[in-house]
Amino acid sequence: MKFAKLNRRIFGTVAIAAIGAAMVVLPNTASAQAYPEKPINIIVPTGPGSLVDILARLVGDGMKETWGQQVIVKNIGGAGGSIGVAKLAEADADGYTLGFVPANLTTHPYLYEINYDVKADFAPVIRVAGASMVHYVSNDLGVSTVEEFIDYAKANPEQVTFATAGLGSAANLAAELFKTKTGVEMTAVPYKKLNLGVLDVVAGRVSTVFVSAAQGMQFVREGKLTALGITGLTPNPGAPELMPIAELGVPGYEFKSWFGFVVPAGVPQDVIDLLNAEVVRQSEGKAFQAALDKAGLELIAGSPEEFAEVIDAELAGWRDILSK
Repeated sequence: MKFAKLNRRIFGTVAIAAIGAAMVVLPNTASAQAYPEKPINIIVPTGPGSLVDILARLVGDGMKETWGQQVIVKNIGGAGGSIGVAKLAEADADGYTLGFVPANLTTHPYLYEINYDVKADFAPVIRVAGASMVHYVSNDLGVSTVEEFIDYAKANPEQVTFATAGLGSAANLAAELFKTKTGVEMTAVPYKKLNLGVLDVVAGRVSTVFVSAAQGMQFVREGKLTALGITGLTPNPGAPELMPIAELGVPGYEFKSWFGFVVPAGVPQDVIDLLNAEVVRQSEGKAFQAALDKAGLELIAGSPEEFAEVIDAELAGWRDILSK
């Protein structure tokens, strides 16, 4: 009898423990299955009206239509986006705060004083889109090839300037990589709005700029600007006639800007997969592709694993360049 009672007590204790464990696990599982149950916040680490902001709002509108939940885009710019990314790092890992970030995320550890770890504090969701940039030079330089520009820059080390949107911007990074690969000296001229920098290159007040096809090719076709090549290795839809800089005298040169969603580390994987699937679904629509075409961007819409590999590779690459 005592043995039977002991068995019942042990069984009862085990059962209670099992129920307790289930109560601990079930809420996370249930919240993931029912996601989203409340409004979603998207932190954009740039100001309103930027390309990052426009794409984030496009995806946010699609999420609202799909899930019937409000999607709130919060612009938190400053310090190359590191202020907004810091806010994302502080958010709960529940899937209700996303960050839509540009490629310069992987330069933050080397350019700014930050209190987050790009690799450890965030989980990649999806790299949405990207594009190579175009290397433009002022017609006043009298050069028409990459090799001619390099020769000109080496012969005039204190005269060559490049337009940039500031430290860590895509225009800045593409130019810094070019300097590293070629050994030329160029002085940065920062602009709050890079389109003004492009106009200064057209006017001959600045020597060169690395920007998208959408921002400069119209001036090339009007004969007001010279395009030397593209920063990527694959054709740029906005400038299909241009060859990669890597094939025009600068072997190993490659720069491609991208935009993607990340979440705080610890968000359940099934929520990450659901977010990824939603963006992939949107990317198959005509309106989404039209928006990318207008911006001169190429669709990527890859997996979380693909995005993680890119982040790892770029963190290592920029460490070698920016830590010098």
